[in-house]
Amino acid sequence: EVRPFFRSFTRVKQGDLIYLLLVNLVVDALACILDKARMAGHLSRLVHHLIPGGGVTHIQYADDTMIMVEG
Repeated sequence: EVRPFFRSFTRVKQGDLIYLLLVNLVVDALACILDKARMAGHLSRLVHHLIPGGGVTHIQYADDTMIMVEG
């Protein structure tokens, strides 16, 4: 029988300070992955005619992420 190394009695909830840190770490990693995919040519920037600097591939606000892709 395999058992965990330690037991966790509490869970991370939305509003805990550690939750905010974990969300920031994950969305930063996702942003890096999307940027690398764009540089490799797998994604293209959208609405480049509306946004100076070449457009967007994703938008992040708080713990929400929208990934833009062409239909």
